[in-house]
Amino acid sequence: MSPVTRGRPRQGGDRGKADMHLHTLYSDGTADLRALLDHVERHTDLDLIAITDHERIDGALRAREIHAAGGYSYELVVGEEVTTRRGHLLALFVEERIPALRPLAETVERIHAAGGIAIAAHPLAPLTPSLGRRSLLALQADPRDERHLDGIELMNPSAAGRSRQIARRRLNEDLLHLAAVGNSDAHVLEGIGTAWTSFPGASATEYRAALEAGATRPDGAFWSNLHNVAVYRRQLVAKARHLRHTLRPSGEWR
Repeated sequence: MSPVTRGRPRQGGDRGKADMHLHTLYSDGTADLRALLDHVERHTDLDLIAITDHERIDGALRAREIHAAGGYSYELVVGEEVTTRRGHLLALFVEERIPALRPLAETVERIHAAGGIAIAAHPLAPLTPSLGRRSLLALQADPRDERHLDGIELMNPSAAGRSRQIARRRLNEDLLHLAAVGNSDAHVLEGIGTAWTSFPGASATEYRAALEAGATRPDGAFWSNLHNVAVYRRQLVAKARHLRHTLRPSGEWR
């Protein structure tokens, strides 16, 4: 977490805005770290963001260094989007990479052991690896608290997030009772902040406290079909670049 300490939310009032699901060139995003940080500062009123690249946190750690030296007016949290055997999880407030393709309950437990929080990313979505109803209920029924989720992403503006949105909300309202969040899942700069979590305060510490108290609210607007197609086209290029870099590493990747 950035050492920056701030008071009131950037937009005024007493509730801040957090977008805790952002991707960069370190996985299948299309923006480099500095461009992303500058975009958040100049073109959004977000108070808090998290870099959550797939299966890695080195980009998020490097972003924290740039952020600390840049005098930005929002806070940054290190995170990762982890692929479990049952779907994607957001691991936030972590300092070490959480291994991929492990059992779901084990992964949640590892996130908590690392001092982080675990949030279900775009659950029930059929278009991308996502936790299903049975997996979500099994976690909540587990007698071990360390295997319980801390939140559920109920607003994700992508096509994956739009799918089954009503079923997702009803499941949480009726059975799960998890803290509800919204995130953009942005892979392009213009997507950042199109969905967010409203929470009392403005800091990362206050965001985490709001999750524990169930005081968060998801908000935002779904992307158009045209925008979704444009984003996925650009993601394909990013995925190909990411694969090339994985096979042939060429030093620090920005």
